[in-house]
Amino acid sequence: MKKITILLLFILISLAGFCDKYVWNQKANYPNFPRHRCAAFSIGNKGYMGIGHINSGLISDDYHDWWEYDPATNSWTQKADYPVDRYGSATFVIGNKGYMGTGQKQAAPDQKDFYEYDPITNIWTQKADFPMTSAGNIGFAINGMGYMGISSGTGLYRYDPTLDTWTAVSTPITSSDYGSIFVISNKAYIVPAYSTSLYMFDPLTGLTTTKAPFIGPIRYGSSSFALKGQGYIGFGDYLTTYKDFYFYEPSTDSWDTIPKAFPGGRRFYAPSFVIGDNAFIGTGTNGTNLGDMWAYEWKISVGINEAINRADISIYPNPASELVNFKIENLTNNLIFNLFTIDGKLILEKEINSTNLSCDISSISSGVYFASILDNNQHVLLNKKLIINN
Repeated sequence: MKKITILLLFILISLAGFCDKYVWNQKANYPNFPRHRCAAFSIGNKGYMGIGHINSGLISDDYHDWWEYDPATNSWTQKADYPVDRYGSATFVIGNKGYMGTGQKQAAPDQKDFYEYDPITNIWTQKADFPMTSAGNIGFAINGMGYMGISSGTGLYRYDPTLDTWTAVSTPITSSDYGSIFVISNKAYIVPAYSTSLYMFDPLTGLTTTKAPFIGPIRYGSSSFALKGQGYIGFGDYLTTYKDFYFYEPSTDSWDTIPKAFPGGRRFYAPSFVIGDNAFIGTGTNGTNLGDMWAYEWKISVGINEAINRADISIYPNPASELVNFKIENLTNNLIFNLFTIDGKLILEKEINSTNLSCDISSISSGVYFASILDNNQHVLLNKKLIINN
C-alpha cells in the first residue's frame, strides 16, 4: 500500500502543472568571473554552464571555462574547458551528449565551429561545422535531431548526430540575434528577437504555425525554457532592461504573467537550463556583469525531496494532531507557513510571528501533507512531509 501511495503521489504531482506553485530561490553564484552571453544545458540531474563575455570599463574579454552544477548540493565543479574562447553560442542536448557551436570571438568575425560534450568522459570533440558563420542562434533538440539557427541572416538547420551532417530546414521564421525558444510535446515554440510573434515549428510535419502573440514588450536576449508543459519567457532588453516573466499554455494558446515576481536584478543575455521540474538561470548583464544564479522551483517537488532542511527552523510534532508548532531561532521577520495536499492544493496559509509559533490544524483531515515555511520574498526556507492524525 505504501508503494502504491507514493506512485499515486508522483502521478498526481506530475499532472498538477500550475505555475503558481513555483517560487524563486537564489542559488550558489556562478563560480568564476561575472559575465554575460554564457551558454548552458542540462544532462540528467546536472546542469552545465560556461564560456561568455565581459565588457566593463577597459576590460573586454571572452572565456572558455566550463562548469557543472549539482542541485542536490547546490555546488559547482569545474570541468574540461571548451576548446575555444567564445560567447553567444547556441546549445542543444541529444541523449546524454551536449552540443554547442557558433558564437563570437573577441575582435574576430562570427564563428561556425561546433563541438560535442560527453559528461561521462569530460571530453569535447569537434564535429562538422555549422553551415554558416553566425552568433545569437537558438538551439533545440527533438526526436534525436538537433536544430540551430534563426539569427540575423541565418536559416534553420537540422543536425544528425549519427551522420554528423547538417541539413537546411524550410521555415518562414526569421529573426535578429538572440530570440527565444522552448520545446513542448516535440514542438518548438519560437519568439524572434524584437518581435511578439509566436511560431510553432513541428519537425514531424515540417510545418510552421502562428500562435497567440507574446504579451510582453518586444525584446532580445531573453531567457526561455519549458516546465510541466508550459513555456516561459522573461528578462531581455530593448529600450530598457526587463525582469518580467510570462508563461504560455499550449492547450489554450494563451499567455499570462507568472504569479511570483523575480526577486533579483534586471538582466539580459542570461542562459537557462532545466533539471526535473525546476529551471535554473544566471549571469547576464544590466550594464553590470552579473554572476548570481536563481532557480524557479516547484514547491511540491522540493517538499517531496525534502531538499531544504535548515537546522534553525523546525515543525513539530510529526505526526501532528490539533496543533502544529514551529521552532525558529532568531526570528527577525515574519514568515509564512503553507500546507499543501498531495495533489498540490494550498489548504492553509498562516503568518508566523514572535507571538504566534503554533497553528490550529484540528479541522484538517488525517493524511499526508507537505509543509513549507517561506520568507516574505517567497524564498523557501524549509520543506517537509507532515502527517496529520485527527
